[in-house]
Amino acid sequence: MKMTEIDNLSHTDVCIVGAGPGGMLLSYLLNQQGISTLLIERQPHLHKSFRGELLNTDGEAILNKHGLYTHIQELGALPLEQIQYWEEGNILHTIDPDLSKGERHVGIHVPQDHLLEAIMAQTQGLNPLHQIRFNTVMTGLLRDKNGSIAGINVRQNGVPASIRASVIVGADGRYSAVRKHAGLAPEIRKHGYDLLWARIPAPAGWEPAVRMASMDGQQLALFSQYGGYVQIGWNIPEAGYAKLREQPFAPFVGKLVAAFPCLADSVAAHIRNWSDFVLLSVESSYSPKWAADHVVLLGDAAHTMTPTGAFGLNAALEDADVLSELLIHMAKEDFRSLEALQQLQAIRGTKVQQQLARQVEMESSFQQRYESFR
Repeated sequence: MKMTEIDNLSHTDVCIVGAGPGGMLLSYLLNQQGISTLLIERQPHLHKSFRGELLNTDGEAILNKHGLYTHIQELGALPLEQIQYWEEGNILHTIDPDLSKGERHVGIHVPQDHLLEAIMAQTQGLNPLHQIRFNTVMTGLLRDKNGSIAGINVRQNGVPASIRASVIVGADGRYSAVRKHAGLAPEIRKHGYDLLWARIPAPAGWEPAVRMASMDGQQLALFSQYGGYVQIGWNIPEAGYAKLREQPFAPFVGKLVAAFPCLADSVAAHIRNWSDFVLLSVESSYSPKWAADHVVLLGDAAHTMTPTGAFGLNAALEDADVLSELLIHMAKEDFRSLEALQQLQAIRGTKVQQQLARQVEMESSFQQRYESFR
């Protein structure tokens, strides 16, 4: 894949900002059709910190549709066999895949590195007009003499440059620079909780599953990960972390061990103090408009989701799949019909809003559902 410095002014049909799953998949699908595409990424490589790595059947279907999942499997993926509800070391209730619907798992853990590297490897050599540029930060929109958006301004390795493009795709996440500069402000919703993350080695014999428990009325979720790890997601009251840290650490982490005694050794070795947790401020958002002028948003840039239900990654892949078809059609008309960009939201908006509402329902009903299993 060609990776070069940006000249003072570069030209491309489609400039995608953000080399996450949605941006990478869109880049691949456009390059299959020979569309001139430039993918920029603010980080110097693909190995970014990312925690939403659970594929559901929707995301798996998109990757299978385009012949990509088998390549991801070759790098490594872990299907999860059950959802389990636990209390004090015992399983209260289990949920298995619905075989009548053809389900074979309750989710698949795919390390983001594996997903991105597999798609990027398939993109190499497809199209000499495709490029990816790392360490490249969008700094603003480039406008023509009439004030219309004509591309973006960037800094690559600290050097200012401009990229002219017929379409700019904001695939740059919840803090999207494309969204900000295009004035597509989102409506933000807080959910009443924040999240503590930790990742520890799994004990011997740890079966691949999603495990749930209730800690002081808050949800505790454990996700098996490829490579022999456990990802811990622990809900805490919104903005309550500072107060929580005033408490002794040992009793707090002891609740985790009480819920899952087999984790005792791994927790003792890897979660020794508050700094071994990562705090995530939880919110969701929805942009009333996903497109304006020559700009369109996808994934978290258009609709940030909470970790509940693991919808976010999969929604980004679905967005990219739909948007690719729209852009391929637009390319046949030299991107003259910019109104077609609005069709992404028309096609995807209802399902996304249903998923956002579903997250709220799942979060509000967790404790009641958990207690019903006792």
